[in-house]
Amino acid sequence: MIIDVHCHYTLMRRRAHAGERFDFELPGRDGQPAYDSCVAPRFLPGLARRFVQWLAGLDWRLRPGDELDRELERYYERHLLAEGPIERFVLLAFDAYHDDAGHRPPLPEHGGERGSDMYVSNTFVRELCRRHPERFLFGASVHPYRPNAVRCVEKVFVAGACLLKWIPLHQNIDVADPRALAVMRRCSELGLPLLVHYGEEFTLATQHREYQSVTALLDVLRRLRREGGMPRTIVAHLATPVTPFGEWNSFQALIEALRDEFAEAPLYADISALTAWSKVGFLRRAAALQELHGKLLFGTDFPVPLGMPWLRRDLGRDYRRIAAEPSWPQRVAQIHRRVGFNEIVFHRAAELLPHVDYFARLAAATRA
Repeated sequence: MIIDVHCHYTLMRRRAHAGERFDFELPGRDGQPAYDSCVAPRFLPGLARRFVQWLAGLDWRLRPGDELDRELERYYERHLLAEGPIERFVLLAFDAYHDDAGHRPPLPEHGGERGSDMYVSNTFVRELCRRHPERFLFGASVHPYRPNAVRCVEKVFVAGACLLKWIPLHQNIDVADPRALAVMRRCSELGLPLLVHYGEEFTLATQHREYQSVTALLDVLRRLRREGGMPRTIVAHLATPVTPFGEWNSFQALIEALRDEFAEAPLYADISALTAWSKVGFLRRAAALQELHGKLLFGTDFPVPLGMPWLRRDLGRDYRRIAAEPSWPQRVAQIHRRVGFNEIVFHRAAELLPHVDYFARLAAATRA
């Protein structure tokens, strides 16, 4: 089974509904956003947002609101429900920014303010998985500075979560903090993998550069491994920089860790977003690392656009056929195969993730 371990489904202004919810996501309580999925006012200002909408084939004149969200829903369904080699998509929730005291500030209006550029509730993603149980998997997100964070993780796991997603440099997560260590230990006990972003970030604001380097994560994993409590850990995007001229230290440190110290440990990386135009060079590097392909997992980072013109020489005579594939994620799968990724990269997630058939079984039981 081919699983995309890194896929986003974000709406601009989806208000929280009054139905079944996780009790730690009650809207309006303790600073909890009134939305189930939203982006901050400062995220993608006017012209940039319109350009992104145009690039995705959406009406560039629409402002954030119900009409644009309806278009986005049709856009996601067109790309994610299409036939192709990918059989499951892990849809990622994205918990709110928390300060060191565990408080959630309002959505930021301007640059320099700290807060969530994007928020996607676990409640929302679980509902999407219930709506399309044969296609979507529940990628949860619980900030470790939440009150009772460990209990929250247990609740999403019981509800079918197959992994937990963090972006420390945006969300403000110090993996050495006792609260984060407690969550990681519980993830190890549950068998719930952690998908965590290190290295540069090009979509959301880098609000805590002190949490950008992957070396902090490696230090913590060493400690947890000695204690026997290291969770399965997947580093997003292979810790690659935004461009070839960016900061390479995390990428290089992760490659060495996968090759040497953590070769026999449950440390992995996904190869999502490497088809973006600025990362094509890293796509080629990763494809050439055949000895590490057993440590890599397939992902797309949809809806990040593909840099198709930069891939023309890599795809050769298959370029036109692959470029004609209407689904961006399915196109990425074909690109990764064409540039030489071993088949284990595509199938590894099915071996590592729990609850791969959770929602499908739930739906079958309901029909029966």
